Amino acid sequence: MTRIARKILFPVAWRLGLALVGLLLVGCQWVVAELPTRAQLAAISPTSSSDLPATWTPLPATALPTATPAAPTVGRPPSTTPLPIPTNTPITPSPTPSVTPFPSATGTATPVIKPLNQYALDEVIPPEAFPRPPGDNGWGMHWIPTNSQSPAVVDRFVSQLVRMHIEWVVFLNDGANIGDNDYLVERLVASGIMPVMRVYRSNIQPYDSDLGPMVAYYRRKGVYYYQLYNEPNANEENSQGFANTNQYANAWAAAARQVVANGGLPGIGALSPGGAYNHYTFLDRTLRALHYNGDAWLLNRTWLSVHNYHGTRPFDDPDGFLLFRRYDEIIRTQLGHSMAMIGTEGGSYSPDPQVEKELIIYQYTYMRQAEPYFLAFSYWLLANQEGGAWDTRWEWQALFRNSFVHPAVTDFFYKTLR
Repeated sequence: MTRIARKILFPVAWRLGLALVGLLLVGCQWVVAELPTRAQLAAISPTSSSDLPATWTPLPATALPTATPAAPTVGRPPSTTPLPIPTNTPITPSPTPSVTPFPSATGTATPVIKPLNQYALDEVIPPEAFPRPPGDNGWGMHWIPTNSQSPAVVDRFVSQLVRMHIEWVVFLNDGANIGDNDYLVERLVASGIMPVMRVYRSNIQPYDSDLGPMVAYYRRKGVYYYQLYNEPNANEENSQGFANTNQYANAWAAAARQVVANGGLPGIGALSPGGAYNHYTFLDRTLRALHYNGDAWLLNRTWLSVHNYHGTRPFDDPDGFLLFRRYDEIIRTQLGHSMAMIGTEGGSYSPDPQVEKELIIYQYTYMRQAEPYFLAFSYWLLANQEGGAWDTRWEWQALFRNSFVHPAVTDFFYKTLR
């Protein structure tokens, strides 16, 4: 080949090669970023209001419980101990603390509120449109750390919840089991209390059986909210021995598809503030993984379960009760809007019940001015051994114990109006 030919042909071939590589790279990026088509979504989920279950109706204010089921068995309690008491110096709180709420994440725009069955899969359901109990005050409670209880226990403590003005209750269901919590759900709904189901799994692995029939069954009974897994950033809560955002994103999305397809609202499992994997980073990377995997559409109707344990920190500690604000910053950065959140565990523990009482008063009083995306705060724990639980580890954290009722119950919950 002559020198002139090389000068002419080599540059041309070089440019053609670069162009071909560029086209291949662009093609690869397009494949990674492509979201599921409507046809693909239709294969796993309803695509219009007419395809949604007929049970997508507002929670009734009154509903009569059905016949008492056969005596349920007591399940295994959760395996993760709530966040221990912080080591910082305890404070002496004021009975009426004043906290300035964080500016609303949604700005001044007023969201369009519609019935749930009128939101398409590619529409974001704003927090204000998520179901709430009648006369909602944002007061929640973590029930009893077993997967089922006797009707007598249910009757006793649902009556206490009504007297305490509690309107959200988090309870455990053994995976896809149907039946063990029928009586509890019926009593809660009949009392105007919003049930929040934590679909219990001892590790971050696929659930043992199909969640779809269970979700459809309990949706008909008034359960909208389904928390999938728990504390995935805690090493002891997964089967690998170390927390893994990619594993969790895959496991969560597989379960969330079944929840959405059957009319439920899937919850991202609460993160442990004391987990080995930083909870803020874990949330950020989980959202990124869901986007990368093409599962971001599930987040349009998802809520975040929050474990905002406060300990005896100062009221305005951003990593205590108020940590949901940091979560909201991460979510808005990733999604461009806020996500509904429900506190499913939280609280303050001290050797002095009076110190605990004043901190509990602060936490529940805050809910009167809470950010619109933070739907409810739930104290851990209503009852342990008094509710039939066998594990004594949780006893000192329960509001109702043998021959003891926490002063927060008698001095605050009983006496405070909605």
